[in-house]
Amino acid sequence: MDERPGEPALWERLYRLWIAHADQLRRELGEAPAERMLAEAQQVLLTPAGRRAVLLTLRRAPDPPHRATVADRMPPPAPTERTPQ
Repeated sequence: MDERPGEPALWERLYRLWIAHADQLRRELGEAPAERMLAEAQQVLLTPAGRRAVLLTLRRAPDPPHRATVADRMPPPAPTERTPQ
């Protein structure tokens, strides 16, 4: 887990810029995308100031050992047999 203490302030600045430039966003992106961005900005700006930002990295558990199946024990095709390409 990686603490990111400056991240909430970064997002706050970004969201405030979106709101300040709402007309430009609507012109450049279109009404629907701009409205979604502005709604996100309004919602997140209501989040309490003391929120904590972290980056969490998950690692997948190793695959279990491979157990041989019937197909693993099949002999390779004979030299005269054609295999699909």
